[in-house]
Amino acid sequence: MEHALKDALERSAVVLCSGGLGPTFDDLTRECASKVLKKPLIFSQKILDRIQAKFKAVGRPMAAENARQAYVLKGASPIINSVGTAPGQIIPVKAKTVFLLPGPPSELAPMMDSTVLPFLRKKSPNVFSKTLVLHIFGYPESEIDEVIEPVISRNWNSPGVAVIFGILAHRSIIDVKVTVQSKSSAADRKVLADIRKALYGILGDKIYGEDEETLESVVGSLLKKKGLILSLAESCTGGLLASKITRIAGSSDYFHRGLITYSDASKIDLLGVKHQTLKKFGAVSEETAREMALGCLKRSGSNWALSVTGIAGPSGGSKEKPVGTVCFGVASRAGVKTFTKHFNYGGRAQIQERAALTALDTLRKAIRL
Repeated sequence: MEHALKDALERSAVVLCSGGLGPTFDDLTRECASKVLKKPLIFSQKILDRIQAKFKAVGRPMAAENARQAYVLKGASPIINSVGTAPGQIIPVKAKTVFLLPGPPSELAPMMDSTVLPFLRKKSPNVFSKTLVLHIFGYPESEIDEVIEPVISRNWNSPGVAVIFGILAHRSIIDVKVTVQSKSSAADRKVLADIRKALYGILGDKIYGEDEETLESVVGSLLKKKGLILSLAESCTGGLLASKITRIAGSSDYFHRGLITYSDASKIDLLGVKHQTLKKFGAVSEETAREMALGCLKRSGSNWALSVTGIAGPSGGSKEKPVGTVCFGVASRAGVKTFTKHFNYGGRAQIQERAALTALDTLRKAIRL
């Protein structure tokens, strides 16, 4: 920690440290900063009173260890923690500034909004920065990298304007990130809009959303906008798909029901899957996925129904149907479509996650047709 902080101070005018401000033995950020900056830790009764008041408000006694959080570096300005107990600190170091901030996002974010960002804006009033993140699902990172190369290789920089591109893969989702920095807010908006248009021009429907949007929020918005109702029939995902849908506030406007038909008997009883279909083709088959989706559509009275049935592993696979084999059904009043995906890497949770995201992205594209 000491080496990292020293290195950061050598290259940067502003250093932000997140985490390690708690009351336990392994929370060492205060002590580390004190040693590196050569500033002693000073006890603050005012901060301790505030911490004690938080415990009193919830009817719990304060542990003695929490008193550690009442120490701030000499010359530091405390940042009030509106959520937790650990205060942040702003520490001037000659012409530089060090911020000590709590780690939990629920405590970090309010401090950033109320104190840190206003401080930085005041310190650098003529620097503007805007970021756009485009989300893509189901394509290899290398393929997207190749496709967007003409946009990235173009010289978007100009006097006073700098453009930074990035690409990141996680959970089968590719994020294409564009940051524009300039001395004019109008300039960065204009350049970012031009780059956005260029990226959409070559990626098109591969892009499912932007910035804070998720597949489930995008699908939910489409369903709500078109006045459509969705129901689900899940086997290998075990309710994960329904959980994603219902994470979105207001999902009751477009989500009717979710059935977890894990056993063959439940597929027959709740969805009307034929016994002969299961016997001939098996539970993991497009034939079963078709009957699951159609049965869900008919019995729910929804406009759309999704079905997912597969082998999430680590056991249960065979040579014909290895672990990672997942069959999907997408049904509407216009008909039903089935397909199979082979998720040949990752453990059980990853296969379930990719299956749920595949179902959502397939529905997104189907609704938009």
